[in-house]
Amino acid sequence: MPSALLIPQNVVRHAKKHCILLKENTMIDWLTNYPVILGLITFLLMYSDWLLTIAQEKERIKHYSEHYQSYPINTIEGNPILQKGVSKRQIINPRHFIVAVIVGLLIAYDIPKESLTRRDLFLGFVWGLTLIVNTQHLSNLIGYKAGQKGIHGKLWIHQQTGFITQSGRYFSTSLFLLILSVLTGSLFLYGVTIAGFISAIRQLIWIIKVPKIDKNDLPPATNDYK
Repeated sequence: MPSALLIPQNVVRHAKKHCILLKENTMIDWLTNYPVILGLITFLLMYSDWLLTIAQEKERIKHYSEHYQSYPINTIEGNPILQKGVSKRQIINPRHFIVAVIVGLLIAYDIPKESLTRRDLFLGFVWGLTLIVNTQHLSNLIGYKAGQKGIHGKLWIHQQTGFITQSGRYFSTSLFLLILSVLTGSLFLYGVTIAGFISAIRQLIWIIKVPKIDKNDLPPATNDYK
């Protein structure tokens, strides 16, 4: 008789249960036990959003401004509140920095107290808001770097058109995330998906503060934009 059959059934059941628990143990479970690290990661994700924006602005002014400019306001920042800070290329913007600190502290305090369902969904949403934006920042930054050669001519893009285009990117990404969420059943991914759709809607909301495109829309005078 094979030796494996001599193992008591209670030992087998215990081993199977132990393996299942190991499989269910995720990085989020581990981080929940270290709220300080959880809060620090949240802060760094939000602060990296700002740093990547400033890196894009520096690269745009250095090279890419020869090929791309937005109007009526020439900026790469969609949030009207932060546009001046980006144009000044501030390494630390007080408003953005304070919000990042507060959100980081909130995550560190609240997440360990939440149920598993609320924890995964809420953390996915908060991190998703920055992760989705940061991936777009990286994509733009790589494009700006590549644009140092092999690009000719200049694109003038109205801010309204830019917002709609960016909203479409976030919406398409969110659809992909939604499919992954349904297939995996991951509440964290559901949270990221919701964040993606919120990001898409936010772009459309910002359009309200931008002048509409005239019927006889023409590129602005070059002297008005430097």
